[in-house]
Amino acid sequence: MERIADTLKMFDEVLEADSRWGAFVLRNRETREIRRLTLRDRHSDIEAITLVSAVPEAIREHFDTARNLLLYSWFVYRFIPVAELHAYSSVEYALRIKSGKPNSMLKELFKLAIEKKWIKDSGFRNYKVTEEEPREDESAATNPDINDAQEYCNILLDSFPYLRNELAHGSNMLHPGGLSTLAICADLINQLFDGTPEK
Repeated sequence: MERIADTLKMFDEVLEADSRWGAFVLRNRETREIRRLTLRDRHSDIEAITLVSAVPEAIREHFDTARNLLLYSWFVYRFIPVAELHAYSSVEYALRIKSGKPNSMLKELFKLAIEKKWIKDSGFRNYKVTEEEPREDESAATNPDINDAQEYCNILLDSFPYLRNELAHGSNMLHPGGLSTLAICADLINQLFDGTPEK
């Protein structure tokens, strides 16, 4: 695939969709009809990622900036990582307010949230528990992770600061993961303020 140069758009192209969105389609499960993704589809998906009213207004406003950036990636595809970085910053902002530690680093705040059980795996919409029988040589006594309600949170503990730093310190990372990143961030923030993500 030919690399697309990301330059300042010409004035008469400002309101045109970024050409990369032409590769995205939706398929109707019932009719099996395939159609191109539209701006309305994109808006609907982003609109579904919300923070509960218990989240302080300053954090909700901060996160809405990330949602708007993601929406405007329809016109400038490279707004996706900018939206993700802003969403990661919203999480850090929320952790600082929740913890009362305004000068702490993201990883330290994340560890605190896990220790205090402010966040749990079950609070993330994309986390699914599979029912598996333990092997004969495996039990909760020999493997404490079997019933760990924060196994996914511990994965995020390592990946979250890494991905945030990768974007914050300059990177050409670009992938269509904006929706899932913002959903994870919203679920985490909602849990901090006792919100329950919609499934």
